[in-house]
Amino acid sequence: MFHAMAIWVLKDGQREGPYEEQDVRELVYEGTYGDSDAAIRDGQFDWTTLGEVLGRARGDEDVPDGPVAGEIVQEAPIEPVTPEELPARVPVPAPAVERELPPVAAPPERVAVVDLQVPFGSMVMFLVKLVLASIPALLILCALAALFWGSFIALVLILHHH
Repeated sequence: MFHAMAIWVLKDGQREGPYEEQDVRELVYEGTYGDSDAAIRDGQFDWTTLGEVLGRARGDEDVPDGPVAGEIVQEAPIEPVTPEELPARVPVPAPAVERELPPVAAPPERVAVVDLQVPFGSMVMFLVKLVLASIPALLILCALAALFWGSFIALVLILHHH
């Protein structure tokens, strides 16, 4: 039997279900499942906790969703499901991987440069390289200036001619 919005629960490495939501709520109330058990609802692509699938907020574990005390509940029989009957799109969650957290970085320190000791020859070479590197930028700026002034002069001549 396949349900429209079926819920599967992963318990002890085995997929169990599909269950209807009310059935799962009763199983949680009975203690068969807990809000922290892995679960997935039909139409979802990632496993999450049963509490999230049922829309239960943290701290709701003590509030039963099941029957009221003294109420007679007729339990529906649960039909066993073979793994072949499970939809192919329900993945089994990968085992949790332990990973180290990165170390906490020390807060940045302020640094003030008071003096810079550079040999004269190195400073001259740096300035020559700086001038040579600025030549392409200067050529681009000259081309842009020529384009701007040429357009401006052409506009003035056209307006003065009329």
